[in-house]
Amino acid sequence: MDLTQFQWKNRLLFIFAEDDSHPLYKDLQSQIVAQQAEVNDRDLIVFELPAQGPARMNTRFLNQKEADSIRDHFAVPGNAFSLILVGKDGGIKLKRSDQVDLREVFGLIDSMPMRQREMRQKSQ
Repeated sequence: MDLTQFQWKNRLLFIFAEDDSHPLYKDLQSQIVAQQAEVNDRDLIVFELPAQGPARMNTRFLNQKEADSIRDHFAVPGNAFSLILVGKDGGIKLKRSDQVDLREVFGLIDSMPMRQREMRQKSQ
């Protein structure tokens, strides 16, 4: 999957786990559902990529080839939990393999110069 199609348009949040029953994976899924408006406000596309089971980009299912290419791109092992945040510039802004509070991710995004500009433009 060519991730450059999202550059300068969207921030990308990748969530990897062995399967969709992983506790950290499930916790993030529920945080995303509960804070969907905040996710949308930050132009965030969420990729859920369990090694076993269906992968999704927001609500669209990804085929195995797309999911494997993303996992290979970031060199994430199949049994590992990992969260990766990619900025609109295409650079990795955060990479974590432990529990993550979505508010922490939002705080990081909100501190970025591009997001600061977006917030100023929305308030005008």
